[in-house]
Amino acid sequence: MPDEVVLPPTAEEDPKTPEGGDDEGMEEPPSNKRRNYGHYHQEDGPTHFCKVILTPKLECIPMSLDFTKHFVAVPTEFKLRNNTSCSWKVTVKLMNGRVTLDQGWATYAAVHQIKIGYMVTFKLLTPDTLKVIIFDDDGIEVVNKRGKHDEAFAAKE
Repeated sequence: MPDEVVLPPTAEEDPKTPEGGDDEGMEEPPSNKRRNYGHYHQEDGPTHFCKVILTPKLECIPMSLDFTKHFVAVPTEFKLRNNTSCSWKVTVKLMNGRVTLDQGWATYAAVHQIKIGYMVTFKLLTPDTLKVIIFDDDGIEVVNKRGKHDEAFAAKE
């Protein structure tokens, strides 16, 4: 599976893409896209969500309903990738009608020192992989060097 979602080239990268403004010469968008100001937007749903950590108890973390309602199928586990390319397995559980990152999340949060006031962003890379970026209470990205991980949840590369 690819590590990143491949985006179509921009007008600067692909000179045959018409510049914005004039609709003449613009092709019709593919069925899952809509045109807006001379460029296209996917209508598949959001690819990012974030959580601000407000409680010290981090046993599980519910995912945003607006994020998960666009899933065709919910995986049984996600692989979390951080800014140092570390991968971590977290199981998925449905709790109170919400998709929740469950077993493995508490250990991930402890190992990566996620604290109250931190903001954690999640980006959907593939149907079962989320890129995780952690920001401290000053809004600075936290870069955790790869250390010793719980072998039960550290994903094999």
